[in-house]
Amino acid sequence: PEKRLASRCRQTNKLNNFLSTAMASLFLYYYSVLQVDHACAWSHHPLALAYRNNAVFGNLNRLKGNDHHGFHRDPLIAFQSSESDSSSDSDTLAPPIPHLVDDNAPSWEDLRKQLLATSTGKRLQLESIDREKGHGPPHAHAKFRLFDAKAESEIRVTFYRDQAAWCPYCQKVWLLLEEKRIPYRVKTVPLNAYGDKPAWYTRLVDGGKLPTLELDGTLYRESLEIMKVLDDEFPDCGPKMFPSNESNRTNLLFELEQELQRDWFSLTFYPVEGGRLRSARTNLLQTLQKVDDELGKIKSGPWFLGGDAPSAVDLQYVTTVERIIASVLYYKGLVIRGKFVNVDEWLAAFERRSSYAASKSDYYTLIMAMPSQNGPGYMTAAGDVDDDKNANHDASSIIYGFDDAWKLPLQLTDDPSSSFEPIPSSQFRLGEPSEFRHEAAFRVISNHDGIVEFACRGAGEAGRPSYHAELADPYAESNEDFIAPVDVCLRHVTNALLNGVDDGAGVATVVAAAVIDLEGKGGTGELREDWESYIDEGTGRTYFWNYETGDVSYTAPTRQLDTCLVYLRDRVGVPRDMNLPAAMQLRAHLNWCIDLMK
Repeated sequence: PEKRLASRCRQTNKLNNFLSTAMASLFLYYYSVLQVDHACAWSHHPLALAYRNNAVFGNLNRLKGNDHHGFHRDPLIAFQSSESDSSSDSDTLAPPIPHLVDDNAPSWEDLRKQLLATSTGKRLQLESIDREKGHGPPHAHAKFRLFDAKAESEIRVTFYRDQAAWCPYCQKVWLLLEEKRIPYRVKTVPLNAYGDKPAWYTRLVDGGKLPTLELDGTLYRESLEIMKVLDDEFPDCGPKMFPSNESNRTNLLFELEQELQRDWFSLTFYPVEGGRLRSARTNLLQTLQKVDDELGKIKSGPWFLGGDAPSAVDLQYVTTVERIIASVLYYKGLVIRGKFVNVDEWLAAFERRSSYAASKSDYYTLIMAMPSQNGPGYMTAAGDVDDDKNANHDASSIIYGFDDAWKLPLQLTDDPSSSFEPIPSSQFRLGEPSEFRHEAAFRVISNHDGIVEFACRGAGEAGRPSYHAELADPYAESNEDFIAPVDVCLRHVTNALLNGVDDGAGVATVVAAAVIDLEGKGGTGELREDWESYIDEGTGRTYFWNYETGDVSYTAPTRQLDTCLVYLRDRVGVPRDMNLPAAMQLRAHLNWCIDLMK
């Protein structure tokens, strides 16, 4: 009777959770569609905040004791995992833990020596040393940037941004600091949907809003205000971002960017269909044509205000356009690149700049991040709008890594006309495909103990409380029983990244050693107690639901070895963990290992 009563209480709590979320969502939709003129204004409404913090949506990631959802450490933030209950039913009934009898993988020290013998390893090591001194190319992991300053004590600016490097408002400020070469230090804080903000930050900034900039002890909280203050305060640094002789055109273009945002939201984040869907699609394309026409008016360069470098107008647009391209492709099957000549040239100009390439996310990272920031996107039914009735389903499958999109061999290029997702040209070095593999290996080797522990969350327990973002679970618990076998797996993956698995000297040895250790060791696929699997008809993704707790997961809750690698693969973020080509190589090589274990 006590167990039945506990089960009934859990079911009641789950129902209450569902009903409260449904009511908040409906009211939020009514509020956003009928009452709000500005496309983003609803995100600050109290109902929106309640919606974002509701636990009905899945919880999925971050590394204990670190600041992130993946690889990069930050000593400023430490999340503590609670002790697990070893007497729970799920522990008692769990399938036996797989054991890797042999370990034929190179040691981490041997792998490090191999890496540093490569040109990429040497370059990345030097860049890492320079970065610790405030120099080197732009990077998501930089803690301070000196530029022409002689010492860190000369820095007047502290930039508070999101830990995951996904926030578009933080990205604008980040780009401006890099383009103007203003010395600054960085402190990272989680967005609300990804974890708890530390007390020191909520005491400093009322409401914990991001981004925030501290200049000579004064705080500024709105991205556009921050950009104007920096441009005025540092007139001798870099290009002028708000030229006084272009104020009328600047204001007109800012208004057009707001129109672009509204049309994007109407198409992507509102549940429209039929004639309203076609109208929303037409409106977005027409507004993009206006943007293209404005770029075409300038003959002195690719930028909105001309010149040799982007202005604040360009920075305002690029973070929006970057997200439009990914989201309308995923949800609507609508391809933007290649449709607008001037927009294409403008994007190509940005992708040649190291500042933009360092801050740019990939389609997958954006799709996983945007629902927690903008609300859920809505998939178009096959054939409802596009000439190709399967366009959106094909695109969503590729973005999620289905249909062998994350399988070797990869075809990576910087040519938008021949690539589903082109590599930024500033990151692409033709004729050196091994460079991308070696960068991925560098990132794994640099933090291998933390990454192994993080991957073991795939066989562990979800954390409490949960967060709205699918890729956020700062309190998740790793299953320490899997640390040794996961360590062997990742050493084989890193060895494959360094030496390849399809051609070149030593490949046969790399593959043979992995086969001996890993073949057939993934697991049976048996789900833990209280979990069931379902297929999302819109995306084709398999998701898992715990009918006792209401938890949702996109990683199979199996407590098996292959699940640990799947968990890690699905949480490689760009640019947080590494750049796009390196991330693609790591995901594909993890899949190589997963397939081998099956």
